[in-house]
Amino acid sequence: VGRQIDRFGSRRVMTLAAIVFAGALFYMSTVAGVVTLAIGFSLLRASGQGVLTLAARTLVPHWFVRRRGRAFSVIGLAATASLAAIPIVNEVLIRHLGWRDAWRVNGVVILLVLAPLLWFFVRDRPEHVGQHPDGIPPDPGVMHQVIAEHGHSLKQAMRTPAFWALIGAGLIPPLVFTGLSFNQVAILTDRGLPATLAATTFTVESLVGLPITLMAGSLADRFPLRFTLAAGQAFLALALVVLLISDNTALALVYAALRGVAGGFWGVAADVAWPSYFGKRHLGSIRGFGYSTGIAGAALGPIPFGLAYDLLGGYNPAILGLLIFPVLGGIAVLLARARDQHHCGEGT
Repeated sequence: VGRQIDRFGSRRVMTLAAIVFAGALFYMSTVAGVVTLAIGFSLLRASGQGVLTLAARTLVPHWFVRRRGRAFSVIGLAATASLAAIPIVNEVLIRHLGWRDAWRVNGVVILLVLAPLLWFFVRDRPEHVGQHPDGIPPDPGVMHQVIAEHGHSLKQAMRTPAFWALIGAGLIPPLVFTGLSFNQVAILTDRGLPATLAATTFTVESLVGLPITLMAGSLADRFPLRFTLAAGQAFLALALVVLLISDNTALALVYAALRGVAGGFWGVAADVAWPSYFGKRHLGSIRGFGYSTGIAGAALGPIPFGLAYDLLGGYNPAILGLLIFPVLGGIAVLLARARDQHHCGEGT
């Protein structure tokens, strides 16, 4: 799909993905067993969180350069707000209409609202409507703007240390966050904390993540990007350390807050890093590769926790084992040399 974004543009790919996503939502209203459920969730994941998210994050760098961090901050805020609001809306729909009709209402909204909005209002590049990135005409004498427009191909990017530093570090947050999210309630209740507190940690994480996301966008625009990337990994490591000793309400809330800080820093900085390091011409292919590895990390994330609990009698061995990964990830992004970023054109 990343290659198709490079070929046909985000507008066409996003519109088609929205139509498929609507179809998947309608399909979910008909599930009647394990097989149909698995098919439905696969379609939802691929078209919604997969293609729509990838295409949106590939679109933004074409419209913003100097304000790219702040633009991705807005996307991060929208994602956080939707995670807070949509489950509540769906709960109301399920209570009044039943779960099958709730799926259908979601499908109608996507098909009749989102898909037309994408087709009629999204444009792949500002030049298509007589505009410029950030609203600022380019200076033809500034070579890095020319380099950034062309950028690396996927094969060229794969020959740079910065690419593999981002790939390796990018695996870590999805792996750790997904593993923790699947087991967070069990981890905290296993230490005698109430289930309501364990569930509240997700809300605390979101509330902390909102201002941090805004801050991360501003920092990514003003300072060397590798420091913001490393901060995301460092706060994730600190969150794991606090989780190891979380046996009371205060520590559990501190852990949740650190998760919000880590997610806010890393989410924005990683979005900014790919176009900043490798340009925009083949960004879909490059981001598609990175996005796929992130999904693989998320798929593997819950496994260490399950194995640790079944084989070793608790979750702490998994937490300790995973702790080394954000430490290594932070070192990797810090060592991604400025020379690689300058060669790619837009990096800081």
